[in-house]
Amino acid sequence: MKYYPENTLQRFEFPKVLAQVEKRCNSERAKRYVEELRPTDEVDSIVRFLEETTEAKSIAENGLYFPEIAFPNISRELGMLGIDNAVLDGQQVIKFRKVAEVAATVIRFLGEKKELYPRLRGIVEGLYASKDLIALIDEILEPNGFVKTSASKELGKARKALAEAKQKANKAFEAAVRKYKKLGWLRDYEESVYNDRRVLAVTAENKRKIEGTLHGHSESGNTSFVEPGNLVNLNNDVAESRQWEQREEYRILRELTQNLKSYKAILESYENALGFLEFTFAKARYAMHIDAVKPILSREKDLELMKAYHPVLLEQNRSEGKSTIPMNLSLDHEKRILVISGPNAGGKSVSLKTFGLLQIMFQCGMLIPAEGHSRMGVFRQIFVDIGDDQSIAYELSTYSSRLVKMKHFLFHANKNTLFFIDEFGTGSDPELGGAIAETILEELGKSKAFGVITTHYANLKILAENSSMMLNGCMLFDEETLLPKYKLDIGQAGSSYTFEVAQKIGLDPDVIEGAKAKLDDKKVNLDKLLITLQTKKNQLNKETHILQTEKSRIRKEIEASKREAQIFREKQEDLNFSENKRLIQQGKKYESLLNDWNDRNKRKEIVRRLTLTSEKEAAKKKEKDLTEQMRDKKERIKKQKENRRKNRQESKELAAKPINIGDKVHMPGTKEPGVVEEINKNKATVVFGMIRTIVPINKLRSAG
Repeated sequence: MKYYPENTLQRFEFPKVLAQVEKRCNSERAKRYVEELRPTDEVDSIVRFLEETTEAKSIAENGLYFPEIAFPNISRELGMLGIDNAVLDGQQVIKFRKVAEVAATVIRFLGEKKELYPRLRGIVEGLYASKDLIALIDEILEPNGFVKTSASKELGKARKALAEAKQKANKAFEAAVRKYKKLGWLRDYEESVYNDRRVLAVTAENKRKIEGTLHGHSESGNTSFVEPGNLVNLNNDVAESRQWEQREEYRILRELTQNLKSYKAILESYENALGFLEFTFAKARYAMHIDAVKPILSREKDLELMKAYHPVLLEQNRSEGKSTIPMNLSLDHEKRILVISGPNAGGKSVSLKTFGLLQIMFQCGMLIPAEGHSRMGVFRQIFVDIGDDQSIAYELSTYSSRLVKMKHFLFHANKNTLFFIDEFGTGSDPELGGAIAETILEELGKSKAFGVITTHYANLKILAENSSMMLNGCMLFDEETLLPKYKLDIGQAGSSYTFEVAQKIGLDPDVIEGAKAKLDDKKVNLDKLLITLQTKKNQLNKETHILQTEKSRIRKEIEASKREAQIFREKQEDLNFSENKRLIQQGKKYESLLNDWNDRNKRKEIVRRLTLTSEKEAAKKKEKDLTEQMRDKKERIKKQKENRRKNRQESKELAAKPINIGDKVHMPGTKEPGVVEEINKNKATVVFGMIRTIVPINKLRSAG
């Protein structure tokens, strides 16, 4: 896969993503896999990496068992196996055993779970657990890396001789300590070790009183280190026995190293497989951290990102307690180029970088922070123009360096290219730079390349609106607060809100009007039109959301009604089935009775049974009727109580309501309401049709 320029990955902050993955690795081999991770255009590799990571994520997310992948770095030791006459020490060889042991555990586990984790099983495909390697090491070394006494007969003899020599030397030394301690010639710490030989710590004034070898003095000169004369030969015996032991250990380790050379390839395979598994689980844990998923692979190079996040921004906002706004993107063969416009600091560049970084992550086989039904295609080339690349060495200005990139874009772009251009056309005269940018964009469109650009230039917005291969997008802006919403809206160009922001910050109105006067009326009107369209679209979106909410509510009610109808039908079917079953059973009884009736001897019994059955059914019916009557009575009483409660409540409310002239009122014993004509202290004159009467106010109730 090709990407241009060489620092494309840095432009999209991909190294920061790699740093997060590496932080989740322990072994040096896994970290090297992170460092080596680069995007690829090999579809099969991308699919394999995605599925490997998805399987690892499933294990980690659900807390499922997987053998621990903890192993030492053996790169240096493997290198030594390739060097003639190189000898590994016991600690180095034990590293091989640890790697082989971990590999054997993982290989066995994935062999048993190959149907559950086929992709992870593929990482160790062809490897086997080498029992011979472990057995070879165990025969020679202890778990701590020391050579076993049983490794050879010669080593056994040497260690026996060493033990005996040490015993004799220690016995003689302890006797010397007791002797000279009693004489008061020794320091409090009595002894020390000098050149691997036990020596007496003698006060300086007594050093010549002890016959033996003077090995040296302390820094202060107050202590001398003396080896008693009778211990010299004994210590020499110890030294000779130790050299004998060391020579034999070296010979054994040299032979072991030689034997391990035949296992070099399998050990390298173990290290690579375990490192790659750890690397895969590190990617999975990072995916969990950023809520990443496996997108759908599009063979048609469609790009449809739903609720996508920039992982670096997501992490930063989380650490600061801020929310991150998700973004959507949809490009296909008909609409291949997205032109994003809108105010400064509104999120245009972040949107562009989000789409670019997620494409790189995807083509590295990494899960992306977006919804699972997002679709992504594979591109063979990614071209980028982000930031200032002016070069003093090559005497290139910002604009010149951008034109150099555009030259490369135009020469190499094709249907397998995805390009990203930030602030397209800037760095030169707006009129001239805009014209060149428009022509370049048209040519890129003809190349059938896919792309995302950001711009403030009106001519590029108009081009995207009129082109069959492009579409506009804008960063939403709050017209009331004049603050960005950091949300990308596809389908319409955006205004830069230049004058509105200037007005918001309190710039002199005369300056603003003067600036407007210097502009072409068409440009000012276009900007106003974009703002108006955006406002209307926002309102339409709100109304659409309300309608969708109502539609969803109605749909839920319809579904609930359907469920109730289904339940009713099922109950009805159950009742019909029960009734049919009862009738069949009844029919069988009558058939049995009819057969028995033909037998004269059984007729009395039949009459008795019929009578008994009739009485039972009558009793059941009576009991059922009584139950229904009681239930109806309870319902009536309950309703009466409820009505009385409501009437009392209404009466209280009406009684509490003050009586005023002109109010309609009720008086005890009357059905029709009257009208209050006059109030005099505690009495009121009320007119009922043609009748006028005076009534105490406390006897009146408001008619509502």
